[in-house]
Amino acid sequence: MIQKKISQKRWKLAQKSEEEFWSRFNTRELSHEKYSKKARILLKKLKEFVDVNKNTRILQIGCGPLDLINYLGNMKKYSLDPLADFYKDKFDINYKNTNLVKGMGENLPYSDKNFDIVLLPNVLDHTTNPEKVLSEIKRVLKNEGILYFDVYFYQKNFLRLASIWRFFNKILRKKIFNPAHPYMFTLKEVKKLLSNKFYFLFEEVGRDI
Repeated sequence: MIQKKISQKRWKLAQKSEEEFWSRFNTRELSHEKYSKKARILLKKLKEFVDVNKNTRILQIGCGPLDLINYLGNMKKYSLDPLADFYKDKFDINYKNTNLVKGMGENLPYSDKNFDIVLLPNVLDHTTNPEKVLSEIKRVLKNEGILYFDVYFYQKNFLRLASIWRFFNKILRKKIFNPAHPYMFTLKEVKKLLSNKFYFLFEEVGRDI
């Protein structure tokens, strides 16, 4: 069963872990080529379902210092991340091009029916309240809007073992298992979360774009 909301203490730990991870990189070391290639593949797929042009409004939630939104061409681009201020200070990237702001998916600072496309790649397991994030995306998406979503998922047996390891790790080592990811989903949980708000146009399991 999916925990509906984690504590603020757990959320701050996840954000600290995320910031420590990106602190290891400089601008040159970010995966520019990887994101550029993924963006080309994604754009080709999106065009099967929506008219993409210079007036298309697209939002990426949890964009990190660099991601798909930075390479998606001539659209009206917006991005949001809790660590936006940290990224702006550390990396030499034109964040004005993607209108990057500090914020959380649980409380999007945008009006209703505002976007043609919303991107949520590898983010839902980092949030404080997955259901609230998806509700907010539903709110800001236009009626015929597209959500691109991906996330890591796990087998039930692995999660059972992880739960045991999490307990002993906390007791013996005084550390949190997998600190950057407050949630670890099964595929069934992911599909249930999504199907409560959206219907599926395209689905692929087991491969990153």
